[in-house]
Amino acid sequence: MIAKRDHNFFWGSFRFRIFFLLMIMGLLPLLAGSEMIKRSYRSSIIDQKLSELRYTCQTVAGQMSGNSLAEAVDDEMTRELNFLAEYCGGRLLLVDSSYRILFDTYGVTQNKYCISEQIIDTFSSRPYEHYSQKTEYLELAVPLRTRTMLTDGDDSITGVLLLSSSGAWIAKMINSMNRQVLLIEITGSMILFALSFIFAWTSSTPWKNLVTTLNQVLDGNLDVTFSTEGGYNETKEIINTFNQVLGRLRAIDQSRQEFVSNVSHELKTPITSMRVLADSLILGDNVPVDIYREFMQDISDEIDRETKIINDLLTLVRMDKNATELNISQVNINNLVEQILKRVRPIAKTRSIEIIFESFRPVTADVDETKLSLAVTNLVENGVKYNNDGGWVRVSVNADHKYFYIKVSDSGVGIPKDAQTRIYERFYRVDKARSRETGGTGLGLAITQNVVKLHHGGIKLNSTPGEGTTFLVRIPLKYIE
Repeated sequence: MIAKRDHNFFWGSFRFRIFFLLMIMGLLPLLAGSEMIKRSYRSSIIDQKLSELRYTCQTVAGQMSGNSLAEAVDDEMTRELNFLAEYCGGRLLLVDSSYRILFDTYGVTQNKYCISEQIIDTFSSRPYEHYSQKTEYLELAVPLRTRTMLTDGDDSITGVLLLSSSGAWIAKMINSMNRQVLLIEITGSMILFALSFIFAWTSSTPWKNLVTTLNQVLDGNLDVTFSTEGGYNETKEIINTFNQVLGRLRAIDQSRQEFVSNVSHELKTPITSMRVLADSLILGDNVPVDIYREFMQDISDEIDRETKIINDLLTLVRMDKNATELNISQVNINNLVEQILKRVRPIAKTRSIEIIFESFRPVTADVDETKLSLAVTNLVENGVKYNNDGGWVRVSVNADHKYFYIKVSDSGVGIPKDAQTRIYERFYRVDKARSRETGGTGLGLAITQNVVKLHHGGIKLNSTPGEGTTFLVRIPLKYIE
């Protein structure tokens, strides 16, 4: 397990991969170039030596050209052939057209016959030249022609001069060249290693800085900012996204703190009121029955308010925890809205607020009846609470081939522009004094928005201060998980 983890540590590293990739991309051309240089040098030096030997042999062969090859091998030519063999550091054979060896510098095979592939190829006008890396010897065969036949333009060959020359010095030069190339390879590899390491390290610096900042966020520090300096276009895009996410996290954290503060305040306020009322009754002597009943009624109202806050909080918690747990069924939306309006009308009647219902067509949809009823009730009750006496609330139901729409409009006080983006926040109230007066908890619209989102729908707001507010809810007719 340890070895596997180490392997993953290196291979999974961005720096290591960049370094490894650069090394491979640099070493392959370096090694390929070095091999080409060595082969080119080897071929060049062998060709140069073969050319030198070929010229020397052809010069001697020209001196031996005549009508009779045997007559050409006199004492002077023998000395010259021996000198040539000594100069070349090898062995020289002279073979006539009958494959008989007329001359051998070693004197071992003289007057014997030599039938080899090299000799046969040369007599067939196919010159033979070869360097054996294994034996480190150069071999070449030069044809001998008569002068008369050359004059007549005949290509007949009367003999072959076969030279075998030591190539030890070629091997030494090649080895010397190989050592120099190896030195170049080592130097180039070291330079490549250093450059690759520097590039891999610097190229991963933006990612390292990103991880460092993320670790600070992980430790709970949300006040940091991801820097885009010295980064690449890709890292800048990621960093900008992280900055946006971090900003959202700050907003959520601030909202959480405000939510806790608001919950504490909202739950504490009714308790404080009840405590004051209870203390007044306890400390008072001979409290009149009417006052006693009034205070007890106030305590009961505060208990109801506390209960409503707790119930709304529990509703939000359930929605956050069980977002996918909807009891979907086919519901007649027209009947559902009519039932809600029937329950709200008595409250509206106390303030002479008219509730109007408009049904453009029968609508049946897949919804959670309980949750949707809660959402619509909140909208209608808000239309009544934040309305003027003698005003109106108009509720309409409509649908197309894909969605159904519930519109709730009122002639109330309206919502200021700067508050319209915050009305779905928990415990946020546009008019705190009026909310307390009407018994609002500041959670109704948060619950409504959650219910609509659970149904994969949307909610829009259009409001003008002093003229009224319109909420438009759009929900799919068919619920798809």
